[in-house]
Amino acid sequence: MKGPKKPNAHRRVPFAESVRSRALANGARFYVLENHFNPTVALSGGFDAGALFSPDRRFVASLTAEELMKGTEKRTKLEIAEALESRGASLSFSTDAADPVGVDIGGAALSRDLDLLLETLVEVLRLPVFPQEELEKERKRVVGAIRQQHDQTGYRAYEAVSRTIYPPGHPFRQRSLEERVAEIESLTRDDLRSFYVDRYGAGTLRIVVVGDVLAEEVLDGLEDRFSEWAPGPRSAAPAVPVPAPAPGSQTVVMPDKASADVVLALPADLTRTASDFVACTLANSALGQSSLTSRLGVRVRDVLGLTYGIHSSFAAGRVPGPFTVTLTVKPESRDAALNATLDEIRRFLKQGLSPKELAHEKSSRTGKFQVDLASNAGIADALDACLYYGFGVEYLDEYPSRVAAVTREEANAAFRKRVHPGSFTVVSAGTFAEDK
Repeated sequence: MKGPKKPNAHRRVPFAESVRSRALANGARFYVLENHFNPTVALSGGFDAGALFSPDRRFVASLTAEELMKGTEKRTKLEIAEALESRGASLSFSTDAADPVGVDIGGAALSRDLDLLLETLVEVLRLPVFPQEELEKERKRVVGAIRQQHDQTGYRAYEAVSRTIYPPGHPFRQRSLEERVAEIESLTRDDLRSFYVDRYGAGTLRIVVVGDVLAEEVLDGLEDRFSEWAPGPRSAAPAVPVPAPAPGSQTVVMPDKASADVVLALPADLTRTASDFVACTLANSALGQSSLTSRLGVRVRDVLGLTYGIHSSFAAGRVPGPFTVTLTVKPESRDAALNATLDEIRRFLKQGLSPKELAHEKSSRTGKFQVDLASNAGIADALDACLYYGFGVEYLDEYPSRVAAVTREEANAAFRKRVHPGSFTVVSAGTFAEDK
């Protein structure tokens, strides 16, 4: 006779039940998920201090974030680095031009070294000194990177597209080489310090910790360390308008380039929080997410052999960015590749994605989601993204069903609403026969 059925020991507890959180009076929010599978811990988080809050001097936001680890009132850059590296721990701060609202925080350590990681996090956030000599090194490095970018056909094509479709001051309008170099060379330690004072604080701070820890102990430790940090600004990110399309074509002539890049772009209103974001991006995945398996990849790259690589995407974070199609070609194949690309986009808009394509994209999307959640870092990043976009922790539990619920009609409608081939701005960059 069989005994009573045992409960499923392997049932995954929903994130909404397993994540512990705490909000402080100064605005800081903390989230902890215990995962005792291995003795490690991952940290993810951020706050609102990106380039959107310094539209006239965008580099001040990225340099302020990157210089946090270069020295504090207590320790030098090398002392901080040695303390972390001697334990195999890491901590970083960065900004992303594709989503200019926030500063991203990333960290990892053995769980026994979590206190070291948190102490370092607090120190660099609250006591940075922005050493002059480190700023000088970073300015030289960034200027070198900018000049290197200027020699790349893909970057020059995108730069010209962005300057055509977005007006001055828009966060997605790329500035000229001269403008970017001039800003970097003019930035001072006082500029970084002023931006830090203006934008940094606990008001928009969020920290996610995932790993072999005890949630309440971590939350207590975070509260002890951050409760006295001033709130700082809590102002919402300013609205970013979506301009009208600027159809047309142009060529950026660059001498002695063996290959060329073509960018097709138009302004789009899609954001990560849009109700049809998942539907729209599933359709785009079928069109051009992969150079190997998407429609554009199969036809333009594999069947016709007209491009080395082709890719389509929406820049959709908290701020709506452009829809772009990028392709790398032999200069003599540019026109044929461009025409084939436009033909395939028109065909896709007319036919829509097929039921088979939708099923494939859903499977791929949910599969990648599950793979990303197989590590502490992946879980921490996913949780942090949900919080950054205001979805709440429960969104991770709901995501697979949200993907599964998208219909073919919804995906096609969301894509057709935003993509109009006649509105593309098209820019080619490279060495072409007619320009020699």
